[in-house]
Amino acid sequence: MIDEEVKQIVEEFIKKTSRLLPDNFETEDLLEDLKSHIYEGFKHKQQIRPSESPDLLVQEILKELGTPEEIAEEYGQERVQDVNTEKDDDRFQYYLVRLVAAFIVAVIAAWVVSSVTEGAVEFYFAVIVLMGFAVIEWFVRAKQTGES
Repeated sequence: MIDEEVKQIVEEFIKKTSRLLPDNFETEDLLEDLKSHIYEGFKHKQQIRPSESPDLLVQEILKELGTPEEIAEEYGQERVQDVNTEKDDDRFQYYLVRLVAAFIVAVIAAWVVSSVTEGAVEFYFAVIVLMGFAVIEWFVRAKQTGES
């Protein structure tokens, strides 16, 4: 049985760690795995040393895991390695698909704009303007993600 003080210590540790990690599904999975690992380790230590203070045992587990900063740093290093192992062929295919998709969307949107305005906006002009916006969006996104 896990008392409320232990739960509070674990939740505080998880909160501190989550503040240092990006907000995405992978992080949620990591935090759930981390919490499970802490509780499993706590139960194991409690079976081995039942007379010890629960607070002491959970602090021992957290010390073995490392600080939230160390966990976040390790997570960041793993993410960098994942990005670096991406193949050039995959990247080329990704950009090619994005380019084709942007062109198709621009053509369809230009057709809709031309049809709705009953020819007041010329189809080819709309395609050029929309492709220009797509290129600008592409550069802005690359700048934000650091891919440029």
